[in-house]
Amino acid sequence: MTPPLGPGLGELIGLGLTAGLLVALGVGGGYWIGQATGAGVSVTFAGLGIGVAIALMAMYLRIRRYL
Repeated sequence: MTPPLGPGLGELIGLGLTAGLLVALGVGGGYWIGQATGAGVSVTFAGLGIGVAIALMAMYLRIRRYL
């Protein structure tokens, strides 16, 4: 059985929304923790990094069948 040629438009839109939501949750969570603990902006940047890493992992897991 051959793999599909590529993801459809709906899957790509879902992938973009998932990635954006995960990054936004990382930044928002980092900001909230930074404000609650008084740690400042550094925790927000850590949240950004974590959100981007999780978004990349989620994107890879969803598109690996096309590789």
